[in-house]
Amino acid sequence: MLILFMVFEVLNRLKWKDGLGGVEIIILHRGAPGNRKVIMGNEVTEIKRSYLVYGITEIPLHRIREVRKDGRTIWKREGKKD
Repeated sequence: MLILFMVFEVLNRLKWKDGLGGVEIIILHRGAPGNRKVIMGNEVTEIKRSYLVYGITEIPLHRIREVRKDGRTIWKREGKKD
């Protein structure tokens, strides 16, 4: 639960401070190379407490593994392997 709150706060602050341009959100995506997929922040239309909206897809925040801004890691999920 704490992880979801932390990533929500990071994304929300980025959104309201500078916008999500230049932000990369790396998610767990089974079947993709390395089980990872990169979503560009400017493609995110909504951020909710438990998911974000990308196109018409709702992506649960627990799938987010890393958030980068202009190539710099802002937040990274530590802990268990996928």
